[in-house]
Parts: sequence; structure tokens; C-alpha cells
Amino acid sequence: MTTQINNPSNDGSGALPHKVPLVESCAFEHGCYPDSYLITEPDYEHFWDAERTGCIGYYRDGQYLHVVGGVIAPPDRQDEVLRQFTEFSDANRFLSTFFSISETDLPLFRKYGYQTTKFGEHTDLPLDNHSWSGKPHAWVRRQVSFVSRQGLVAREIPLHALLPAERTRVFSQLEEINREHLSARVFQHEIGLLEGRLLPEHFYRRRLFVASEADNPERWQAFVACTPMRGGRAWATELYRNRNQSVRGVIPFLIAALIDQFKAEGSESVSLCMVPAINCGEPLPGDSRLARLSLGFWEKRLAFIFNSRGLYHFKSRFRPVFSPAYLCVRPGVSLGSTWSFMKMAGLFQFRAFDWKRVLFSRKGGTRPSEES
Repeated sequence: MTTQINNPSNDGSGALPHKVPLVESCAFEHGCYPDSYLITEPDYEHFWDAERTGCIGYYRDGQYLHVVGGVIAPPDRQDEVLRQFTEFSDANRFLSTFFSISETDLPLFRKYGYQTTKFGEHTDLPLDNHSWSGKPHAWVRRQVSFVSRQGLVAREIPLHALLPAERTRVFSQLEEINREHLSARVFQHEIGLLEGRLLPEHFYRRRLFVASEADNPERWQAFVACTPMRGGRAWATELYRNRNQSVRGVIPFLIAALIDQFKAEGSESVSLCMVPAINCGEPLPGDSRLARLSLGFWEKRLAFIFNSRGLYHFKSRFRPVFSPAYLCVRPGVSLGSTWSFMKMAGLFQFRAFDWKRVLFSRKGGTRPSEES
């Protein structure tokens, strides 16, 4: 099965339309996690090592630092960057939390005294020998076939080549789809620290894929925004949205199409991003019982806000490689840091809740989530 992308742009590594901050170049070249590129958004603060070879991006909430994207630096500098950051954090009496750290990076964090607790599962789809053939991919093929029969096509929007007025129209339609998508959720707001945002002036080298009717190409039914990793050698489906009345299966259709596009370009892999609060119940030596119980409660009782099980099931249909993701916290998880995370995620923005949907979903009225 091959799904076609119309009018593909370049690989995302070329010249940008305007001057960008140094942090963007660092995130592009050295970011290894799906959320590494999020630190280019304007609300993040950045710690640079003294030699300015690498950076760490974080949200600050009083004494709590919430770090996304890991240590963003060349491999031979990551130890030194983390050492200097830890000294900075300790000197200011901060409690620093790194999210979604891979198992291979745990020895570095443990070296500097970070408490490690499982946070969820990473997803990675290697593209070297990837194929949609065989029984494991039958579900994806059915979605692509059904959506194609409805007359939809997938294409990439070459943002780098658009005139300012065209770019404004593009983001106006993306915002319309985003608002419509969020209006159908119980929590009608992006979830901070876990979801990116549509920021036209900070999109940089993200790539945009849309699905539309072949005979009505300017009316989009869905979009996927992809963030670069490892200098554009890998990509992550960091944000995807669809209209409430879009064709069933349009998101899997679009993801399958962009995976084919990245494979054709020679990319190494596509990440479907991390699934938080999944498979976190087994105790690990030295982990945080508070964090483990909180994540278990999230998985089992808070699906009406963020359906981790549904999201895990949806992403598993693409047959990615799952691997553990961890919280790394110095000196350790506390009630205060847990409360701060909930606040930064926006869970206390009660006006963002559709309370009718909350009551409905708690009676079993939700369906598996396809949200990022």
C-alpha cells in the first residue's frame, strides 16, 4: 500500500523564511525527543551551558522547573550540560522535572542524583524496511482505502514557499480546525507540557500535512504538524486535528500518507509521540510511589480528560516500537511538584471543561481517543 502526498516540499532542513533564534538551530540539530522542538515556543525559558553548546528548555512555576525535550546538545556534551544545569538548579533551590526521558539516558540522570519513575511509553516507527503489507497493518490499509474512496487526498503545504498573505490564510484555517476539534473534547484546551500549539511566528521547520477533498482542495478536513528530530533525519507527529464532521479514519489516512512521504525522502523514523500514564504500575527500584500512584489514577480514572488507554490503542494500530519513558526529578517527586505539573498542564482551568461531557463520559460515553 502506498498513499501519495501531492506537491511534497523539501526535507525541512533548508533555509527558513526569516531569522530564527539560536535555540531553534540547537533544537533542530540536537533534539532527540518528539517534544524537543517544543522549546522553540515563546513561553519556554532556556538554560545554556557556559560554552553555549547545548540547552535545556523549561517552564518555571515558582521553585518548580518543568523540562521538556531532554538535554539538547551534541552527544559528547550532554553530560557537561546536565552537570551545569544541575548546579544551577541546586544553587537556586529549584525542583527540576524532566519528562519523557528514554531508558538509554537514565544512567546519565542517575549519575547526578535524579529520581527516575516510569511516565509512559515512547512510540517509534523505523522506516528502513517499513511496509504496510501483512496482517498487522490490515487496519491501516482499511482506513486508507475507505478515506480514499470518499475522494480525499493528502498533501503537504510548503509553508517555506508561501507569501505572507497565503501563510495567514493557512493558519486561519488551521485555527478553525483546531477550535472545532477542541470543542468536541471534555477539556477544551491544549494540555500544557504535553501538546504543542499553533503559533504561526514560531512554526519554523515544522512540516504541515493536510487532507482535503480532491475537488475542493482549499477546504481541509484534517491536518498533522510534524516536528523535526536529529537534524531532520526523523520526525514526530506532534499535533493532529480533524473537523468534527470529517470522514471517519481521516487521521490514520493522513498519518499513513506522511509516513510514506518521509520514507521516500530517506528519513530514519517517525515517532507517534509519547503516551503518558500508560503501563506505569510496576514498582521500580528508587522510583516515586507518589508519582506511580498518581499516574495509575490518571490512566484508570481520568480518561475523560486525557484518554491514555485509547491513545495507546490508536497508536498501536501503526505497529510502532514501544519503549519506556521516564520522569527524572531532582531531588525527587513531591506533592508540590505534582500540584505544579497539574497547574501547568491546565487542569485547573475549570472554564475549559465541558461539564456535560464530563458527566456523560463518566457514565461510559466516551470513545477511544485519537488525539495527540
